[in-house]
Amino acid sequence: MPISVLSNLRSLTSPQRNAVVASFLGWTLDAFDFFILVFVMKYVAEEFGADIARVTIALTLTLATRPWGRSSSATPPTGLAGGRH
Repeated sequence: MPISVLSNLRSLTSPQRNAVVASFLGWTLDAFDFFILVFVMKYVAEEFGADIARVTIALTLTLATRPWGRSSSATPPTGLAGGRH
């Protein structure tokens, strides 16, 4: 499997390869900010005057609702729902 991925990347043009790398790095950094938040939840809770349980619930709800945010912004300006009406 990894060899076929490398051969697929080699077959791309330079701009296409740059777009793939940029997309991968963007996805990685997007995941990294949520991952790092786990380590600083105590300090976030202190800063906002909340307990860790509430911060954890907020983080969980944020992660759970990400698919709706993604799909609602898929068709500018109002998302998929706006495109139907």
